[in-house]
Amino acid sequence: MKFTELVIHTNTLGAELAGGIITAAGISCYSVEDPNDLRALLEDHTVPYDYIEEGLLEETGGETLVKVYISKDGQGFTQLQKIKHGIECIEGDMYGSLRIDEAEVDDADWADNWKQYFHPLKIGKRFLVKPTWEECEPEGREVLEIDPASSFGTGRHETTALCLKALENCAVSGEKVLDMGCGSGILAIGALKLGAESALLVDIDSVAAAIAQDNLKLNGVEGRASVLCGNVLDDAEFEKRVFGTEYGVILANIVADIIKGMAPMFLSSLKSGGTLICSGVIGGRREEVEAALAAAGFIHVRTDEENDWVVIVCTKK
Repeated sequence: MKFTELVIHTNTLGAELAGGIITAAGISCYSVEDPNDLRALLEDHTVPYDYIEEGLLEETGGETLVKVYISKDGQGFTQLQKIKHGIECIEGDMYGSLRIDEAEVDDADWADNWKQYFHPLKIGKRFLVKPTWEECEPEGREVLEIDPASSFGTGRHETTALCLKALENCAVSGEKVLDMGCGSGILAIGALKLGAESALLVDIDSVAAAIAQDNLKLNGVEGRASVLCGNVLDDAEFEKRVFGTEYGVILANIVADIIKGMAPMFLSSLKSGGTLICSGVIGGRREEVEAALAAAGFIHVRTDEENDWVVIVCTKK
């Protein structure tokens, strides 16, 4: 099915007017790309982040973009005309240029074309990550079937690959594993494929938790794993549920500030001689994260780096 992509160039104030016009035309779904939202995020130091892609603020040219997709049929034509007329009737120069761009798109482009970018991927010496629609020979590797979805962890990001490489070099067989910030569940699945006794997967995002559960079933390891959704940093009862068990391996592919905040929790639930593998840390924050882990009582084993992302491996006496 074909759609008209309508892009309205405006500013923060004009985005509210444009949204009202779109809604009045009978369309409830549209997107707003506002550089001021990103600026507010950057200024809000209570929100943890390690990396903002260069040029992100400049992508819109400083404008706010309101995007809506309208079906190319009779109803869509009427909606399109209402929106364009509504925008043209806005008076004053305080709402930006209000330029309207139109383009035709096909939903087939969204449905299948992205699959061309996902193929079997060898990681380290023991893993092969592949989407379900691809067939390939394992070549002696553990196969992790992970379909790209709205959850982090397909193996193609440096932090995921670094964690898997670190995992294959630690003693995981027969151990209980905790995967904090599990995303797609790929790290826990990797641990289970290497012989872990069990795994607890935890994520603050309910969508990620659901996707992780699906991926556990897809890989045939759901019987040895469980998934929880919640925030250990602001829910004491949930913290007890997660850290009330002793683990042999803890995986934490999150961000630097969260790793630092959870370091004492990780130490308390990691058994003596166990392994903590943490990533999601950019190279510029390596030393402060290593220092926080050392202050919590961890013994540094090694730090590996790839494209300015690092994985830090520690143990406990």
